[in-house]
Amino acid sequence: MDSLTYHIITFGCQMNEADSDLMASLLERAGWRPSDSRDNADLILINTCSVREKPEHKVHSLLGELRPHKLARPRTVIAVAGCMAQREGDRLLRRAPHVDIVLGTRWFHHIDDLVARVRAGDRPIIALEMEEDPSSVRARNDLAQQPAPLRAFLPIIRGCSNFCSYCIVPYVRGREASRPVAEVVREVNGLVGRGTREVTLLGQNVLAYGRDLPDAPTFDHLLSRLDGIDGLWRIRFTTCHPRDVSDDLISALADLPSVCEHIHLPIQAGADRILAAMNRGYTTDRYLGIVGRLRNAVPGIAITTDIMVGFPGEAEEEFEESLRLYERIRFGGAFMFAYSPRPGTAAAEREDQIPRDIRLARLHKLIDLQNRITLARNHAGVGEEAEVLVDGPAQRGDGLLAGRARNNKQVIFPGPPSIAGSLVKVTLIEAHLWGFRGQLSE
Repeated sequence: MDSLTYHIITFGCQMNEADSDLMASLLERAGWRPSDSRDNADLILINTCSVREKPEHKVHSLLGELRPHKLARPRTVIAVAGCMAQREGDRLLRRAPHVDIVLGTRWFHHIDDLVARVRAGDRPIIALEMEEDPSSVRARNDLAQQPAPLRAFLPIIRGCSNFCSYCIVPYVRGREASRPVAEVVREVNGLVGRGTREVTLLGQNVLAYGRDLPDAPTFDHLLSRLDGIDGLWRIRFTTCHPRDVSDDLISALADLPSVCEHIHLPIQAGADRILAAMNRGYTTDRYLGIVGRLRNAVPGIAITTDIMVGFPGEAEEEFEESLRLYERIRFGGAFMFAYSPRPGTAAAEREDQIPRDIRLARLHKLIDLQNRITLARNHAGVGEEAEVLVDGPAQRGDGLLAGRARNNKQVIFPGPPSIAGSLVKVTLIEAHLWGFRGQLSE
């Protein structure tokens, strides 16, 4: 068993990254070792995304590349996990019969057992049942004995119950299922004890945390519990549904020292008719009100967002109306996408689909606008002093270090390698679209 190696390829969001980490930890506990290359790995594991068409196309292309690899090395186990696996199920096997395991979004914690079954001759395996108890999902950080990362991603709630008309997530991730407060606190304590100084709490909608638990703890209650952990310097969280932003959450952002002054608040569209068609549950006025309350309570807070263009039926004047709203709000950054029909969602069944060339033209116009806003906001920060958690050497540039400010902006600056893992004060001297260059303050 000591000679067996695995290679994981991950598509999609931070939750997928966390799920891949969990599977890696389970495999290593079972005696597997990581491999830098898929070419000589005994297990090739692909963790997939279904939010848009593009990552699915990449997976199908990758599976095509692996067909001759499987023929040449038939003992290699090929597993497809995650949202695309959940959505396609046995259809994926019909298209790619060389796949050994198809495991859905609530089966990651069984990866070691499933691989062992395949190696014993039981193939193919399809595991798609939705388990309702998230506490049964063993966490990577509970399993690991080695030092923990400086920054750790921690799923606290899985699934989504909102059913936005364009989104496949509730169908492939299941309904919301929260982990108990005590379990989350215990895991964070374990991480901090092994060296973690910043945690990012993950969920399709972290603000829904606790509603399904017996005592219905709120997300701000969880934040207050974690804020009291000695040695935990920073807490982040993503992602948030605007209609769930409460006064208590805003107070937590304002008052809890370890909670960073940053919130990712997807707006998706800037016209009320489109928001209603998306089933988002708020209006532009309500969203503006939330932004105003956040900025009043937390001066300097960074607000980032997700924006979709080309939703079915979106008129040109509604798109232009949305651009004017985004210019008014002036987000610190945005993930921007053209609408991508997802089979099985309500929006995909609509007959008023926007042609692809129009969707892409709108996307390019949005990107140009947001890039100008982001750069302008960054330029406004030049001269300020930022608290930076130092990750280590920058990817490019000898003698440069990289880290993140509390507002999640990247900062690159010259400094000694010995300060990696520490908090330092950095004066921001140069703004870029990606963040800042800076210099250590006196």
